[in-house]
Amino acid sequence: MRTTSPRRRMAAVAALAVVLAGCGGGAAKTPTGPGEGYRVGVILPLTGPASAIGNDFNIALEVFREIDPAARDLQIEYIVCDDRTTPDGAAACARKLVQQDEVNMVYGPVIGGSHAGARPVLSAGPPSVTPSPYATTEPGDPIFSAAGNSVELDRVTLELAAERGLERVAVLATTDLTGETAVQNLETANAELGLQLAVERMGPTDVDASAQLNRLLESDPQYVYVATSGAAAGVALKGLKQLGADLPTALIWSNTTNGFLQAAGPDMPTETLYAVSAAWDPDTLDDPARAEQVRTFQTAFEERAGAPVSFVVQGAYDAFQLIVSALGTAGGESDAISAHLDGLTGFQGLNWRLDYTADRHRPEPDGNYVMMRYDPVGGTWSAATAQG
Repeated sequence: MRTTSPRRRMAAVAALAVVLAGCGGGAAKTPTGPGEGYRVGVILPLTGPASAIGNDFNIALEVFREIDPAARDLQIEYIVCDDRTTPDGAAACARKLVQQDEVNMVYGPVIGGSHAGARPVLSAGPPSVTPSPYATTEPGDPIFSAAGNSVELDRVTLELAAERGLERVAVLATTDLTGETAVQNLETANAELGLQLAVERMGPTDVDASAQLNRLLESDPQYVYVATSGAAAGVALKGLKQLGADLPTALIWSNTTNGFLQAAGPDMPTETLYAVSAAWDPDTLDDPARAEQVRTFQTAFEERAGAPVSFVVQGAYDAFQLIVSALGTAGGESDAISAHLDGLTGFQGLNWRLDYTADRHRPEPDGNYVMMRYDPVGGTWSAATAQG
């Protein structure tokens, strides 16, 4: 399977052909039917702690526009706004895009905590699609998640321990939306699995978690789940290594960026695990056309970025596909877009199977995730099995 090479970010990232926030608004286009010109607002963390993810998403957007036939056929102007990886910044972007730029749809925010900040604005419309599995969606709101359901993400992660016959699981979760949602999902799943869960929490900006990790190790765990993203996950891995713990350790797929894998690689345990879409390894897909689509995206991204794609970016591709599908089918009116998405079934994206109803604006919590193992020494991926 693919190997991870050192990051060689292109200097041309800033030159992507999108309209960046701060370039000023203007009179919104008023399309009268599919394909006659639309505006899509894109909220990304181009600066701040998640800037590496945001800039990769920016590259992915440009690649998507080049390789997706439906995207090429529509006249879409993408207006990108930097949320600075903060809830307040995301809210400001949402207001600008909706009120000043009068966009037809919004992509993002892409970080769960940032999405929570923008949600009060986005809940009034126009329809928005986020690639975050941890974003909150409610019946009646025009907010949709195009990632695999976080309920399944956390359940599948926990199920691997049960399938291996393990009994004791340690969970370190942050106190933000991602961590709290993960703990809720794990506790719900464990009602059926019956494992012994030991849970500790850390702040998303904490630089030391040794006290929490010591308490977790006192429970004699056989499996660890670090339910957080970015720097906090790196702190957790470093702490576990310093304490001499070499246990199977699961991470959230937001921690697949090349920067994270390179920085945290020396601290990763012998077995580092992720719940990802089966499409992360296109060779395992039964659908040759879909497998070729994945390979095309992975190759095009690497050529443009100078580094392999991360799953956090590949996992965000389907939100772009969904927006293009909605505009191309329903046109630019908010009510028509929401009605179309409310009744969408059988939409097979690059990564996820997307089905929505008026009462459920995220995918079905079943069949989207598989567990994979990352080898930091060789930079390779392989299937994680019940046998280990």
